[in-house]
Amino acid sequence: MDTNQILEHYATGQRHLTEMNFSGVNLKGINLSGADFSNSDFSEADLTNANLSGVNFSKADLRGANLVGANLSEANLTGAKLSEANLSNANLSGANLSQIDANRAFLFCANLSSANLNNAFLFSASLSYTSLTSANMSYASLIGANLVGADLTNADLTGSYLIAVDLSNANLSSANLTQVDLNTSNLSDANLKQANLQGTDLSWVNLVNTNLNGVDLSRAKLTNAILPDDIKFQEVCK
Repeated sequence: MDTNQILEHYATGQRHLTEMNFSGVNLKGINLSGADFSNSDFSEADLTNANLSGVNFSKADLRGANLVGANLSEANLTGAKLSEANLSNANLSGANLSQIDANRAFLFCANLSSANLNNAFLFSASLSYTSLTSANMSYASLIGANLVGADLTNADLTGSYLIAVDLSNANLSSANLTQVDLNTSNLSDANLKQANLQGTDLSWVNLVNTNLNGVDLSRAKLTNAILPDDIKFQEVCK
């Protein structure tokens, strides 16, 4: 089905286009809000600046797709394949991204506030300066991801894997980092004010110039961590 056929179906109210092959289709700037594309193939498709709010992309194949600036607010992407997709500057606020495979995806400056990323796979993904405020990222895997300058205020990262992640200059104030594995990650100049670090693994983590106001480090694992100059060892181990 080509672009014109998709638009014809949508215009006549036929919004259920499931299990279809749209690989490589050009839907740049098109309004397809509320459509059902579950289990469909959009690999390498151009969806730049498209209005996809409320769209059902559950288990869809969006590998390598261009979604720069797209509106995916409240969309359902449960179990979708997004590896190497470009979602920079996209609006994914309130979207369901649970169990997605977004390894090596680009989410630079994207809006994922209040999004559900439970059990998501984001290995080596680029999330620098992304908004993840109040997002559910519990048990997500972000090994090797870039989260420089990201806003994770009030985010729930319970049980997540953030090994070798760059979180420098990130805002993690009031975030739930219970049982999170941050081994060898960079948290220099990050804001962890009032964050929950119960059972958090901060082994070999760089915490230079990190804001740890209101944080109880006695409940975290700090083997070989590089601590701020104003944090004394005996305070950590009290």
